[in-house]
Amino acid sequence: MQSLKQGRSKVAFAGDSLLPELTQAAQANGKLGARRVAVGDLDRDTIAQMWSVFRCYYADISRDRFLADLSEKQYVIVLFDHGDRSVQGFSTIQVLRRSFNDKPYIAVYSGDTIINPAYWGQTALQGGFYRFLMGLMVKNPLTPIYWFLISKGYKTYLLVSRGCPDHWPRHDQATPPQVKGMLNQLATEKFGQDWKPELGVLQFAVPAGRLKEGVAPIDTAALAYPDIRFFAERNPGHEKGDELCCLAAINLKLGVFYVAKLLRKTIRRQINKFKA
Repeated sequence: MQSLKQGRSKVAFAGDSLLPELTQAAQANGKLGARRVAVGDLDRDTIAQMWSVFRCYYADISRDRFLADLSEKQYVIVLFDHGDRSVQGFSTIQVLRRSFNDKPYIAVYSGDTIINPAYWGQTALQGGFYRFLMGLMVKNPLTPIYWFLISKGYKTYLLVSRGCPDHWPRHDQATPPQVKGMLNQLATEKFGQDWKPELGVLQFAVPAGRLKEGVAPIDTAALAYPDIRFFAERNPGHEKGDELCCLAAINLKLGVFYVAKLLRKTIRRQINKFKA
């Protein structure tokens, strides 16, 4: 694993002047922030906090496996409370440059992802990840970019189904052959025989982690939504740790979609302030 840097007990990133030293009086305020960090720049205390959050909500995991997975990634989006800078979640990132049918492409693979349920409903993770994707697209304007996501929980699947206009698999259209081929290539490379292409899911011979009972269960009310119902049907073994493999196109349509979403959110906020 890359060398780790010693640091204070809150989120501390090497050379990061945007997160100043906090006093002992600092209190959590419930507002989530996001920061992209290179894995090699994570200090030991931040990694310890990441593991602490992860093990609270996942079963069939080990710290060694967590660290091994982290060492394969280039970046982490660390989610922290704006008040006391305590870690409240994270998502790991690996950038893969591949070619399919003699056409080069970039796949951004999302590894371990978790958010403290107390902070659910906030959009810090989506914002931090989209900024990373848009930056990658600007640096690689001629190369198609895709988000490669595996999901054992429906809330993770919603990141693509409700955050990316062009995503697969989906309830309202078939997956194009080119996308199927890239998905099969990526899943086979990373997961070998655990990848079941006929099902579109990963079924691990050795348990690789699953959400603990009671974390993001799919109830009758959730099944009323077509995308959640589709996830449950396509990945019936999600409670055992099976993962649905997904691919989403990172393109100009996504950029326009994200900006429009931000504008709608800002307008709603202003209207609510006016009504108050």
